[in-house]
Amino acid sequence: MKQTSTLDWLILTGLVVAWGSSFAMTKVAVEHLDAAWIMALRLSVAGLVLAPYAMFSGESFFASGAVWRKFTWLALIGHAAPFFLITWGTHYVSSGISGLLMGAVPLFLVVLAHFFLDDESLTVPKSAGFLLGFIGIVVLIGPDKLLNLSISGEAFWGELAILAGCLCYAVHGVTAKRLGFENPLKQSACVCIAAAVMGLAFAVSISPTGLLGKPQVAYWAVIGLGLLPTAFATLLMYRLMNRIGPSFVAYSNYLVPVYAVLFGALTLGEELSWSILAALFLILTGIAISRFNALPNWSKAP
Repeated sequence: MKQTSTLDWLILTGLVVAWGSSFAMTKVAVEHLDAAWIMALRLSVAGLVLAPYAMFSGESFFASGAVWRKFTWLALIGHAAPFFLITWGTHYVSSGISGLLMGAVPLFLVVLAHFFLDDESLTVPKSAGFLLGFIGIVVLIGPDKLLNLSISGEAFWGELAILAGCLCYAVHGVTAKRLGFENPLKQSACVCIAAAVMGLAFAVSISPTGLLGKPQVAYWAVIGLGLLPTAFATLLMYRLMNRIGPSFVAYSNYLVPVYAVLFGALTLGEELSWSILAALFLILTGIAISRFNALPNWSKAP
């Protein structure tokens, strides 16, 4: 296991803030736009921002066919597909259920990483740490949400869509590491551009009139989604994956809901309950335990 530095924790903090900012903007966007257009527009904004920034920084978009195939795959599995699936799923489930299900990302990722990444073996403390983090999410969202999971109807399909999006994120993290990284700025720009092309083609095909008659607030919301939790977050994500690995990045999925609740308490005067503090304690304790590598690894499959 690679040792983390202060810079790694600072990047993770920035990633949590960037991804945590998406909740309010998504809530506004889904009131006026369907999931396909939200996905397509936020990716388009990210591509339009990152492309000139990369060119101004001296990065070229010329690359071999193999590199562009890698970018295209990462665009699909890490951006276009999960953005659509999770946004669509949130139409049919409560924010609490959605936040609980998003806690599956680290659990999916840590198992996949164990089998497909040599330096991400599943150790006893890592297993305990990630499970403790998930318990923290349950405490934050409320244990009753586990009993409210649907097994039929639209809510059930919404839950499956969110879980499928979580699995996409986990596969993206593992394959991004296996395929290797280009310059983080170049990779972020190219991946967002490729994902935007896919997203726009998909949105036009299923909802060609989906942008007609929409209020300006919807477009401001997707511009915000494109700038902070897409463009900026993608830059931080690939840099952090390259430095320390996808499992470390996955901690953000436990911290983002806590950040969102704390932000609401600090800025909107919302009540700061004991469950928030307990969840934060459990998650941070889980992270600390998972970074302890003195105990032996679980044996891998022969």
